[in-house]
Amino acid sequence: MSKRPLTFKETDLRRAIRTSQKAGLSIGRVEIDRDGKIVLVTGEAKSTDENRMTNGNPWDEVLYERH
Repeated sequence: MSKRPLTFKETDLRRAIRTSQKAGLSIGRVEIDRDGKIVLVTGEAKSTDENRMTNGNPWDEVLYERH
């Protein structure tokens, strides 16, 4: 697998987060796709236990038990 050049900069991400927080939004999670598109999903972040319960991925349980 070859290394691809970064399609976004950390400063872009910081700027997007800071601007959203100044607007009074709480950020639940951040998604960055391969093209560098930054998506901020607003709302409260789910705890790890809630994520495991709602996603339903059986490997999450296996990996969670190892830690």
